Amino acid sequence: MDASKKWKSRLLSSSIPLEFEAAKVLVDQNMSISYDYSFPRKEGADYKEFSCDLKGLGFVPLNNDDRVDAIIELLVECKYRDEGKGWVFLPELDLFDFSNQTLGYATRGITSFSKKIVSQKPIYDFEQIFSFSPKGVEVNFNNGDVFDKDIRHGILQLKYALPYLIRDAILENVYGHIDDAIPRFIVPILVTNADLYLINKEFSIESLKKCNEIEEIAEKVPYLLFYSDIGSDFTEHHKRIFKNFYDDVKGNTSLFEFENYQFQFKDRYGIYQSPIRECEELENSYRSILLSYYTHFIICSFDHFKTLVRQIFSSIEQSVYMKND
Repeated sequence: MDASKKWKSRLLSSSIPLEFEAAKVLVDQNMSISYDYSFPRKEGADYKEFSCDLKGLGFVPLNNDDRVDAIIELLVECKYRDEGKGWVFLPELDLFDFSNQTLGYATRGITSFSKKIVSQKPIYDFEQIFSFSPKGVEVNFNNGDVFDKDIRHGILQLKYALPYLIRDAILENVYGHIDDAIPRFIVPILVTNADLYLINKEFSIESLKKCNEIEEIAEKVPYLLFYSDIGSDFTEHHKRIFKNFYDDVKGNTSLFEFENYQFQFKDRYGIYQSPIRECEELENSYRSILLSYYTHFIICSFDHFKTLVRQIFSSIEQSVYMKND
């Protein structure tokens, strides 16, 4: 490569230009931006500082400085890939009843720690637009290299940062003035300039051998939902963050007010969104609550990032203002 062009290539590969372009999309939605959202993570005996590229903070309703009914946080990790690289994903093959995909798990709503009921239907409708994948790899169509390191790294950055955001969102409502407690929605997104491909369900080893182009065995998609299971290392990470969490908040008067308010909306089986139970489950890091908060991630091609962000805001606004049946 010409030396005069090398610096451009290196700067692009740093992902800083992609971060800036993504930040402009968030600002267009009236979000405030923080670069390099930092969080500690234990490696061996030591704690090291990690970070996600962007955190956007926005409010519902949009374009109304006199009213705030919900908070939206978008946690964004950016991965710039050289031209000729694509991300290729497997489709989920499980039958619907056994699918790992659960509607509402990508748009994490911290809603029971307030005296407001939101409708899940708009969020469910929104999340149904996504293809769902349990595994993906990066393919270099120029030299044939195939590996998954950068996809996994991006997802893990988002995953290990999320517990801090969820903890802080709950504590802000529990310890703040109860009249200021409002629902909060947290959505982690991995953004790349690479094309995204979802393998056809008719795919086979033989069809791969016979094809000449990726489009013969896969469909290009604008975005998808990616499933990342819960491992023992993440569980221990979560336990450290939520250590004594329930014990610290269980005597809080606001928490009991939230509990009594949510109890009014129990279903015929006596089930309701219990903030007290959620605090206990978070402290104990039960697998059920880890699955609900930390397994579904949006991966988006940058060309469609603006559309995605608008759809996220629209679905959450509808969720906040739609009356429940």
